[in-house]
Amino acid sequence: MQLLVVLVSWLVPAAMPDIAMHSLLSSEGLRWFFGRFTSNLAHPFLVWFILIYVACVAYRQSGLQHTLKSIIHGERLLLRQRTALWLVLAELVIILCVIIGLAFVPHAMLLSITGDLFPSSFAASLVPLAAFTLFIVSVSYAAANGQLRHLSHPVNNHVAHWLLVYILAMQLWQSILFVFS
Repeated sequence: MQLLVVLVSWLVPAAMPDIAMHSLLSSEGLRWFFGRFTSNLAHPFLVWFILIYVACVAYRQSGLQHTLKSIIHGERLLLRQRTALWLVLAELVIILCVIIGLAFVPHAMLLSITGDLFPSSFAASLVPLAAFTLFIVSVSYAAANGQLRHLSHPVNNHVAHWLLVYILAMQLWQSILFVFS
């Protein structure tokens, strides 16, 4: 697709010079492509993708996925699995209560300045909040079920592990900058 865009951006202006179109093969286009490569990638979708990826890896590694499939198929669960599921349910209720308190009551802190839910801080944090919730319940399920033998087990994937380290380090750095600015 990228090659097609490059060719079209070159051919159309060459065939029809009256059209206001920039060629990616011109000096301006090449400077833009190489000079803005990083800033073009620095988008909230990238952050969302990273967060969802880390949460999904933790979900798969925790065993919660297999337990939920067992429930759907009507299989009997072990006591440890049932206990872990009750813990997950309690966490989900607590997280839901906190979210309701922060976003759905009058004059909530995550509402916009006009009191709207969309757009607001809450709306901007929906995907990270969902990914964080999935990560937390997955890790706690693995711990309560006895599958968490090492802290890195829920993200026992090299890419997810380093992405999690990056997320935590950048959030720490940005928090420090915010606190001391």
